[in-house]
Amino acid sequence: MEEINDDLSAHVMLQQKLGCIIQDGITEGQRFALSSDLWRCASASPHCDVLITLRPQQNKQISKELVLWFHDIIKKSEPHFDIKIKHHNLTNSYGLYITANYASLLKGAELCHLKKPIKPSYGGGMRDFTIDEAKCFQGLEIRSNFLSGMERSMIVRQMLQMIKAPSPGGFLFRPISTESPHQILVPDGGTLLVSLMSQKVIENMLPLHQPEILADLQKRWVFALFDEQPLEDIKEYFGTEIAMYFAWLGHLTTALWTPAIIGVLMFFIGGFSFVHQDNQEENTLFGDICFVIFALINCIWSTAYLEMWKRQQAELAFKWGTYELQTDQFLEDPRPAYKGECLKPNPVSGRLEPFYPPWKHMLIRYGVTFPLTLLCVSFLFFIMFSLLQLQDMADAVFKHSYYFKWIIYLPMIFYALIIVSGDFFYRRLAIILNDLENYRTDDEYENYLIQKIVMFQCVSAFGSLFYIAFYLNDMRRLQETLATLLITRQLTQNIIEIAVPFIIEKFKVARLTYQMTRSMSDHSLQRHVDAARKRKDTFQSTPSSELDETFTPQENAEEEGVCESKDGQELRLRKPNGSSLLSVTPSPKRLSSNSEAFELTEAELQALMTSYSRPLDDYLEMFIQFGYVLLFSPAFPLAAFCALLNNLLEIRVDAFKLCNAVQRPFGRRVKTIGAWQKAMEMMGVAGVIVNCALIGQSGLIQRMWPDMPTSIQVSLLRENYKNIPFWIRIETAKVEHWRREAYKRESRLISGNDDSGIASSNMNESNSTNNIQTGQRQNPPPRSITDHLRFRRVRENRSCAPAGRNAQFY
Repeated sequence: MEEINDDLSAHVMLQQKLGCIIQDGITEGQRFALSSDLWRCASASPHCDVLITLRPQQNKQISKELVLWFHDIIKKSEPHFDIKIKHHNLTNSYGLYITANYASLLKGAELCHLKKPIKPSYGGGMRDFTIDEAKCFQGLEIRSNFLSGMERSMIVRQMLQMIKAPSPGGFLFRPISTESPHQILVPDGGTLLVSLMSQKVIENMLPLHQPEILADLQKRWVFALFDEQPLEDIKEYFGTEIAMYFAWLGHLTTALWTPAIIGVLMFFIGGFSFVHQDNQEENTLFGDICFVIFALINCIWSTAYLEMWKRQQAELAFKWGTYELQTDQFLEDPRPAYKGECLKPNPVSGRLEPFYPPWKHMLIRYGVTFPLTLLCVSFLFFIMFSLLQLQDMADAVFKHSYYFKWIIYLPMIFYALIIVSGDFFYRRLAIILNDLENYRTDDEYENYLIQKIVMFQCVSAFGSLFYIAFYLNDMRRLQETLATLLITRQLTQNIIEIAVPFIIEKFKVARLTYQMTRSMSDHSLQRHVDAARKRKDTFQSTPSSELDETFTPQENAEEEGVCESKDGQELRLRKPNGSSLLSVTPSPKRLSSNSEAFELTEAELQALMTSYSRPLDDYLEMFIQFGYVLLFSPAFPLAAFCALLNNLLEIRVDAFKLCNAVQRPFGRRVKTIGAWQKAMEMMGVAGVIVNCALIGQSGLIQRMWPDMPTSIQVSLLRENYKNIPFWIRIETAKVEHWRREAYKRESRLISGNDDSGIASSNMNESNSTNNIQTGQRQNPPPRSITDHLRFRRVRENRSCAPAGRNAQFY
């Protein structure tokens, strides 16, 4: 009896404990959901051009000293910047909200060679913006519209990247309030941002979203499934590079309609939904003819698509002002992460810049990078070949086994795991090798990184298909494998690309918000949530007063301004008082907290999102899909149709990701899709060869020439198709014609003043000789403002990285 009572009491206690656990779980779940309303009702962010967040340090005191030290360096280098400091409660870190005034942005636009529209009275068109001819540019008076938010952030980032440590001395941070040995050093001549990022002091640098513009863009882009993409608005908000990618993706989607329709017809009425190599009698002659015709159509379609894209690409580049963008590496400034052993003059501009010996670059590239890359690709090919052979052996042995049939799938499972893990590690190895090669410009760096990644991805994506098509000669298995790879890759990549990052980011923010509010009582939490909801409904952005912790500089430097003359025809810039990079002792007392401790802003949430630098993975995904459609689609004619359906969704998935799941990227100006154009052309050549080889494997060729060897000779004829549209060639020819006519007019004006004939000419020659001997510089003949835009002088201080100055824009 006692044992029964003990059992009952233990059972009751267990029920009570389980009840308490369930009740606590329900309570904490409700609290978790309530705290999540704090970030769902986050306040609008204060306006700024660039946000920089610093990684939390050992204690809050060091973090305060560090953010003030960083603030003072930027302020001394760029006194015209408006910098506000805000404490981010979620991550216990500090953010610097940086805004440049209009005059500084105009000078930055000139240094970055931004093209802007010219007033019709001055000839129209697009020209590089210059301060001297500012009155010629349309919309200059409207400060809010002349430079887009994307252009403002791009200019400010460029100005920040130009801040370099003085020589000798550099920048040194050492805490003064503690005895911690922690210190941060930016060496002589080092770039401030690059050094702090490499030392993991800077956690994020991003431009903030503009809510009103973003909401309108999402309405007309993300949620409009069958409408035309607003490429102009995409270009204005995200930059030319992102807009060019979506233009290319839209062009590919449109081009896929042709092979998709033909492929559907071939699949259902062509009679070769499954091609049997082991039973040639089942293959009808009509089906074999359709197979050959579809392969030939593939070759013609790929060439036409690539050539038509070149034309549209040129049109977009001309319209967006990047058609004449300089691509010569010596005309571009070195990327911030470029390391040089010494300083040498640029052979074109003559400016001092970091120099890295070419022989070292070639030694690393051919002695380290190429062998490692080939070793990785060969290892992947060997593993793939071995596992496919192992699968064939397992299929032959265990195909009819009841208990061990599962062994057949083990090789493919291992192969999939090796592909995923191999891509993960090889991607990081490729970045390390690319950094080791130390390329001078961003374009070089990206092009060689693309080459390394594409080589590995081509083997992993197409290796098994080549093995099945040309080693096993099994067309039925090729069709099944291609359909499986294409469909599963598209579905998984769309889920991994948008759903997983979006869910992880929201859960991360919810977890941080829950941890931040755990010490609060339920009543206090409810009060803060109600206040956040009220602010969300009635909030109006006021950048000067919505910061939690603001810094008010004690130095009163004269700010730059834009001065316009009374007649409105001249625009001049006031220069700020000169300031040098002096050591500044950080004083945490200049930070004061005076507002709501648990108020969250959109800027804090955006800083926690995944960074999105460039659309490399998006291009790679579409490149692999293009290969599936082009190389082996005669074996699976529905490949183009599946790709078309995927691309209609892919455009909106990528758009949603850019607008909601990742940080807003900095704008970048491009004239083409870069190395991907060359990769697509090489894929087109490979597609012609592979399709001809598949024709050789088809039943029609086997019937007509049963003894024909596998190796065949292919002769390709290509139509002479102009890559640049006719109207662009006309417009560029007009510009050249105007340039020559302007030169002729000036020459006639000069010759018309020579009334004394040969004597005057000799006098001018004598004067010229005297000027050369005395070291005087001859002034060029006066030009009209329009001609001057075409003959603009190349001045040193119009480069994005002037030598011998620490980011002073004068």
